[in-house]
Amino acid sequence: MKLSMNPAAARGPFQDHDALSAAAMQAAAAEIAGWPGYRPTTLRAMPGLASSLGLGAVGVKLEAERFEVGSFKALGPPYALQRALAREGGEGWRAVAATSGNHGRALAWGAARFGATCTIFMPAHTSAGREAAIRRFGAEVVRVAGDFDASLAAAAAAAEAGRTMLVADLPWRGSEAIPRDILAGYSVLAGELAEAPTHVFVAAGNGSLAAATAARLWLDHGAARPVVVSVEPLVSDAVRQSLAVGERVVLAEGEGSVMDGLVVRAPSALCWPVLREAVDTGLAIGDGVAVEVLRAAARDGWGDGRLEIGETGIAALAGLVAAAGDAGVRAALGLGPASRVVAIACEGVTDPEVFARLVG
Repeated sequence: MKLSMNPAAARGPFQDHDALSAAAMQAAAAEIAGWPGYRPTTLRAMPGLASSLGLGAVGVKLEAERFEVGSFKALGPPYALQRALAREGGEGWRAVAATSGNHGRALAWGAARFGATCTIFMPAHTSAGREAAIRRFGAEVVRVAGDFDASLAAAAAAAEAGRTMLVADLPWRGSEAIPRDILAGYSVLAGELAEAPTHVFVAAGNGSLAAATAARLWLDHGAARPVVVSVEPLVSDAVRQSLAVGERVVLAEGEGSVMDGLVVRAPSALCWPVLREAVDTGLAIGDGVAVEVLRAAARDGWGDGRLEIGETGIAALAGLVAAAGDAGVRAALGLGPASRVVAIACEGVTDPEVFARLVG
């Protein structure tokens, strides 16, 4: 486990960023609240876990309940697609994106809902179960040799065709409107928290969810906002390293992780200014603790009821368990009996075969 504090973290009133403004977050919340089937996902109280960790309260935000998609991604890419289709007008549009699972699944769902066709580019190593989940919503899936970045390059190239739009964290046609709308959609999640926790643990990856979560908490609570801890795999901790040095760090292509959806080489350039000011701490954990906590949750290891969380979605909860169990990290984060902590389980079980293998 590695921990890096962010010396640039800001307090005081929320300040709009180019990537994410108060107005954009409020507009996304109003629009998504009107979607058929919308409801805030459950914040599951975990008193047994809180007691075992010596904390006042622990809640787990269960994104497995998010529409038919089963992850937080249902808030971002579909909202951005809806907005882009409204701007472009007309019919016959194709949405393209790269994915290791959840982004593609969410975009395929959104395309079916909003009347576009969809093509998803996916790394060759990604599981067959994740491909099947995407195809279930009517999307085409194209396998690409190499890592996620190779798939993203293929999606960007495909978006050069007529009436094809890239729904990703990259600009499309020179505009950042789509990636900004994705961020605004993700911010809805944190806006659903009725009470302010003292700490929020959130998976990082390229930083989109962490940035959107931290920004919305900052907007809602100002100087009293919670301590936000981003969590990544040890083998892919670009956000943690970037927070430590105060600038975007780009990693070389490295090892894989069981937390596959969080393996990226760098924080999103669009998100980085938000991360730099609104995320307090970067935490990196090993695969061993992630699998251990995934199993404990699935087997009701704390007496709070079983939780089935995907291997990427477990990162925030695993980070909390690891942090609270280490005296130095615990002290650095100010975790104690008065702490009220939320861990965002950003996905449910997105591949049952992988989950069954990990749980044993």
